[in-house]
Amino acid sequence: MKKASRFLCSFVTVMVLVTNVAFAGDFVKDEEFFHGVKNYITKNYAGEITEEELYDAAVKGMFEKLDKHSIYMDKESNKSFNESVNGKMYGIGALINVRDGKLNIVEPIEDSPAQKAGLMPGDIIVGIEDERLKEIEDVREVINKIKGDKGTNVNLTISRNGKEFKVDIKRDEIKMKAVKYRVIEGNIGYIKISQFTINVADEVQGAVDNLKNQGINKAVLDLRGNPGGSLSSVVEVSKHFVPKGKVVIVKDAKGKVVNHYSKGKVAFDKLTVLVDENSASASELLSGAIQDTKSGTLIGKTTYGKGTVQTILPLKNGEGIKLTIAKYYLPSDRSIDKVGVIPDIDCDRLCIDISKIIEINKDTKLLKGDAGLDVLAVQERLKIMGYDISDPKGLYMDSTFKAVERFQQDNGIYPYGVADITTLNKINNKFIKYITSDEMDKQLKKSIEILNK
Repeated sequence: MKKASRFLCSFVTVMVLVTNVAFAGDFVKDEEFFHGVKNYITKNYAGEITEEELYDAAVKGMFEKLDKHSIYMDKESNKSFNESVNGKMYGIGALINVRDGKLNIVEPIEDSPAQKAGLMPGDIIVGIEDERLKEIEDVREVINKIKGDKGTNVNLTISRNGKEFKVDIKRDEIKMKAVKYRVIEGNIGYIKISQFTINVADEVQGAVDNLKNQGINKAVLDLRGNPGGSLSSVVEVSKHFVPKGKVVIVKDAKGKVVNHYSKGKVAFDKLTVLVDENSASASELLSGAIQDTKSGTLIGKTTYGKGTVQTILPLKNGEGIKLTIAKYYLPSDRSIDKVGVIPDIDCDRLCIDISKIIEINKDTKLLKGDAGLDVLAVQERLKIMGYDISDPKGLYMDSTFKAVERFQQDNGIYPYGVADITTLNKINNKFIKYITSDEMDKQLKKSIEILNK
């Protein structure tokens, strides 16, 4: 009888607690319902939770029902976003994206901590400090763990060709120039736009003016790895590459259509554009407009496929809201959202298949007479960099010894033919720089070929 009484008492208590929320007859999920649930949680939850935390969770829950580009940014995420837009940030210095739920290194920035630590395009970050990464859902949260104050270290677990290794990287200020330019082959301009930051139009203008003053009338525009940026910036930049006329069409949720136009001061007689899987958003707008107007030839791989426009609403507490408010279309009225821009010429980036290169062990010492995969890793790198090796694969014999000796001599290391730790690290760092050089850039070589026709 006592057990029955206790059960009845508990049942009545539960009924009283949930009646207002769950058994109030017909109701709609409105503000009253929301506050009823919130009040029920704050009064009865056995754990620790604040009202502010519940509001945060509720707002984030709203954004989970929207597209992946609409996000609620906490203070740290908002700060990181603003740093990237303004071209100033602290971290390891690598372009990173998410593919199939994995965090990939797109490209280490030149002379960055990431490049100095030996990270390579195609590496996958599978762990940060002692945390093993699962399928990535919120890339901002993960990137914020990699970023940090100048001079502090972050330990990453890297997967390369199915093998894992750990690397400590000292964070630094990443001085990422949005625009780099130079003359190649003596008569071709090369302009690389890494991101459409707020100041990019002035930088591109400076690059174009400098090249034109040198008599350059054909150019390569490199948009590989460019994640996008400001719509107004890309429209302003388009005048150098797209004839006068429509460059992008923006259609908002209410059906309003706004056309954006190129001022049409095309700078070069012949143009090629390099794109890849990580060219997104604004960079797709520019490359797509060039393709639509037949102003240049696109070379590389199909782009990311982001055809939506976001606006940023800064909040007084330092947080922010990034919301998709419209979709954009190319001059031909085609959408590239979830489709991307297909290049005119499909072409791999590297002259070699980097996935087949054996990982080098930098913490060993190789002598004449040694054999195995460690030797083969050294041989592969030296041969690709132009050193002559005729020894059988994996055998450290005369020609491998001489190649190591020549490499040491070329790089200011005492030349004694032994692949010590210093030499192995130097070989790997030189190799990473070499495979991202013009010499190994198959897409760039194709561009030069077309421009010289």
